[in-house]
Formats: sequence, C-alpha cells, structure tokens
Amino acid sequence: MGPRPAEALASLDRRTRTDGDQAELGVDELFDDLIPDAIERHGDLAVAALQHLRPRPLALDVEGEVRSLVLVDDRLEVRAGVAEGAVIVDLSPALLSALGRQQQSLCAFFVGGLLRTGARFYDDLVAWDAVWLALLEGWPVVGTVEFLDRQGAPLDLHRSFTPDDDPAEAAHFLREAGFLHLAGWLDPEAMDAIAADMQRALPTYAPGDGRSWWATLADGTERCVRLQRFQEHSPTTTEILTGDRWEQLRRTLAGDDELMARPLTGNAIEALVKPLAVAKGISDIPWHRDCNLGRHAYGCCSTTVGISVTDGGAGRGQLRVVPGSHRLLMPSTLAGTDAAWLPALPLPTSKGDLTVHLSCTLHEAQPPTTAERLVMYTGFGLPDRTGQAARGSDSDAISQIRENVQYTTSQAPSPLATAAGGQR
Repeated sequence: MGPRPAEALASLDRRTRTDGDQAELGVDELFDDLIPDAIERHGDLAVAALQHLRPRPLALDVEGEVRSLVLVDDRLEVRAGVAEGAVIVDLSPALLSALGRQQQSLCAFFVGGLLRTGARFYDDLVAWDAVWLALLEGWPVVGTVEFLDRQGAPLDLHRSFTPDDDPAEAAHFLREAGFLHLAGWLDPEAMDAIAADMQRALPTYAPGDGRSWWATLADGTERCVRLQRFQEHSPTTTEILTGDRWEQLRRTLAGDDELMARPLTGNAIEALVKPLAVAKGISDIPWHRDCNLGRHAYGCCSTTVGISVTDGGAGRGQLRVVPGSHRLLMPSTLAGTDAAWLPALPLPTSKGDLTVHLSCTLHEAQPPTTAERLVMYTGFGLPDRTGQAARGSDSDAISQIRENVQYTTSQAPSPLATAAGGQR
C-alpha cells in the first residue's frame, strides 16, 4: 500500500488524550501492548515514513532492558536487544513513560540535555519522532497534499485577508493550509507606540531574570531578543488584546471551533527584537513545530499570532511556513532543503499585519540582513475538555525545556555574523 493522501483539517481540535486518563507506562506495557496495537492500526503509515526517511533503527535502553524498533522489509518490528546499527537512547522509566504517553518527544529529550546520544544522530531522532506520531496518531508523514478553496478550486497560497474579507474564507484557508497572512488588521501608528514601549522596557530586563532571552552578536554585544510578559510594559498592547478587532480575530480563526484568548496574566504576549548579526543564542528560531517537544495529542491545534510591529521581508527578516505541514508530518530537519516534499513559503508583512500559524505547522524565523525587525507573539488555544487546565510535572517539564532552549542550543550564525567572522 502506498502513502495516503493527507486529509484536510476539518477542525482545529486534534486532541486524542487528556492528562487525567494517562496511566504510567513501563517497558512491557509499551512494547508488548501499546506499540503492537498501534502497528495494527497505523503500521502502514509508519512503514511508509521509514521507507522514505531511512533513519537508523531505534534502540530504547531502560536501565539495561532494551527494545529496538526496526524496519524489516515492509513491516515495523519490535525486537529485544540492540538492533544492528541502531541509535541507542538511554531512558529512565519516567522518560520512557513520557515518550509512550506523548508527553515528551525524543527531540525534547535531546534539546533538554537528557540524552547521551550525540548530535550526529539528531536527524535520526527527529525522523523517529515523526514515525512515532504516525504510529500513535495516524498522522501521515509522506503522501500528497491538495489545497482547495471552499468551492473546490485550487487555493491561492499567496492570498492575504483583510478585516473586511469573509471570515469563513479565512477560517477555511487556515485549516487547509495551516497558516494565514492578515493584512492591515492593526493601526500602524499603534505599532509605532509599541516600538517605543519596547525601547522603554528593555532596560528592565536582564540576563538570567527568567523573563527574557538574550543573544550574542558578532561583535560580542549581548542583546535582549525576547521580552516576556510584555503586556505589563505596554498599554497600547493591552488595548489591542482587549479590543474589538482582537475579538474579531478570535472569531475569524475559530470558525466552527472554539478558541480562547490568553488571559492577560503571566506571559500573555512576548515582544521580540530581531537584531542583525546574531552569532550565538536563539533569536531567529530555525524550522520547528510548536508541538515538536511533545503534548501534540493534548493541545493541538492552538494558533500562534504574530503582530508585525515593523515591516518584515527578505531584508528585515520574516516568518516562513511550510503549507500543508500540519497535514503531512515532514520532519523539521528537511524543511527548506532539496529533500523536502513540501515547499517553504515566505510571509513578508507590513507594519500592522498579522501572521497566524497552527501549532502543527512547520515554520521558521529568517534572520534580518538590512535592518532590525520587531514583532510580538501571542495566540489562541482550545478550551480545556476536562474542566481542569493541563498541569503537573509533564506540562511543567515541557515548559522548562522550552525556556532553557536559550541556554542549551544555538541557532546557526546569521549571514551577517558569518561574514563578520562569527562571534569575537
């Protein structure tokens, strides 16, 4: 059987699990029960992914008890011990359970510094994360994607939507393509006021304060690149997030689903500075899905909204997305490469424009080369299904890994930093 076509996303709500119904998993429960059952249901998707990606076999070592996942001809098998040529991943019983329950991914373990597996195996781990979700969630990795509008004609992926356009058209586009470009939704003069608020707020942030991210430029300068809890510093931002236009946005994105705005407490919105010549740190995050660290089955799809405080484009940096990557689970390591089977699309914006992407959509921030860019990010999420918000050690662990990314990894030096000889 060949790879399946990727179905359009009828609803944003892809959740299949809640925190309250997840029992801990041991080696036997995972490899003797859960995985064989998943192979029966979605083994064809996993095999199609493995035949295309060709990662090394995966061996999971839990305190000396080892199981390997191996592609044998046209089937996926579980074998005792370390398969020949396998990537060996040492896991505690708690991490194995988190992996089996989709609370954390192999990528999360790697980025969080929880694995001894070397960086040279990162591509294999990302490939196996894709296979894992294909197996457990029935999300195809390879196949075909057709983008259609509401009348069944080809969808224009370069289209943008204004506040006066039909909200049903925008909602359909988001589910079909996984992203939106919303032109002219906010007042450019309000963006100038927010830019001034950012400049006033910057001196109140410091490295290691737990509410900001920092990067090193090619000349050794340390720059604050992410200002968290920014609503506390910007009355204009608060006005936007509580105004009629923001409510119109929420209703437009929701369509037939229900979406909830973030409460204006805690880290409700982040203001980002995109400086030139970043040599070390995380300012322009490379290709990823927002659910790539885990909890896809518990929270997707949420929506992330980018507010263009300044123009964005090839020179000032911009968001790029992979249309359809919320429907085909192409690994992030292939996005933007010649090996990709879904093409990347840049989203140049004007001051006051919005971008929207789903938590399952591959996206990246391209570094600026001519002038700094300012942008803010917030979003809308699905309502909780259990009456209790996601909480506890699993969701806390993901949050901690995400916050520590600025210390545990670094983007590749921007083109300007490379031209300047990297960090001095």
